[in-house]
Amino acid sequence: MTTATPILSICIPVKDFDVHPLVESLLVEIRNKNLAIEILLVEDGSNEAGKQLNVDLLHEPEICLFYFEANKGRSAARNFLAAQAKGEILLFIDADSLPIRVDFITYYLSLVKSDTILCGGTHYSPAYRTRQTQLHWKYGSTREVSSSLDKEGEGFKSNNFCLYKSVFNTILFNEGLTQYGHEDTLFGIIATKQKIKIECIDNAVIHTGLENNTEFLNKAEQSIQSLATIVQGNMLTREELLLNFKSLAAYKKLGEYRLHFILRLLFPAQPLIKKILIWFSGPLVLFDLYKLLLLHKQSILIQSGNK
Repeated sequence: MTTATPILSICIPVKDFDVHPLVESLLVEIRNKNLAIEILLVEDGSNEAGKQLNVDLLHEPEICLFYFEANKGRSAARNFLAAQAKGEILLFIDADSLPIRVDFITYYLSLVKSDTILCGGTHYSPAYRTRQTQLHWKYGSTREVSSSLDKEGEGFKSNNFCLYKSVFNTILFNEGLTQYGHEDTLFGIIATKQKIKIECIDNAVIHTGLENNTEFLNKAEQSIQSLATIVQGNMLTREELLLNFKSLAAYKKLGEYRLHFILRLLFPAQPLIKKILIWFSGPLVLFDLYKLLLLHKQSILIQSGNK
């Protein structure tokens, strides 16, 4: 670890992923500009082979590497890294990212303010698109990129954001969400409720770790389960849920028009729809239907559990 007191701490959760491309890109800027910055990594339940991918980074003076023996999830990993950070400013980046700008760090530093969360955005490069990852690339490049350009507060994504540590400590990620999905949505909602500004800026990272179609659909299922956890845990009001979760709002709208029977009729076809999405990587409207069917299943479980 560098001996100078860092002005900024870069926090990167890792699980079974080679983080060298990201770290080496960051180190180039840090060293060329002689920045007092630390890079904190946590292996969140990585297997032995996964740990070996990054163990040599311990020799770099700017880097500190921690280990969770069991996977605790992205919320716990980020909260842990923030607690270890020595810098007054935090920059969170997902391991499967690669900055586009050569002044990625210094651009954040030039804009960060004590009452604002800066979101740099995500870019989906065709260079990482394959036949196996087509669905993830298609969804990300058309849905996630466009959402990052939404009005203030609606585009928060946790894969690339910067804020003061004092601001982060007033929000924190909810560690009750241990599976993939929606911990960032909840974080952004809480920040907005606390009158903290969320500003989207042009400082994107390329998403390099696209998942194959099967993995992407499994993650979609986990995200719906996370949404069910938020609903069951009364973490948000009904109005906040409908405003911030488009799939939930669509499901409610179907109910208002007495159209849930369509989902009941289509529910047995869910495995077939999943296969079609895997084989043909879409269309996205079918993926939307798939998520509604997953939500319908969770709705049934929630209702049965409340009886």
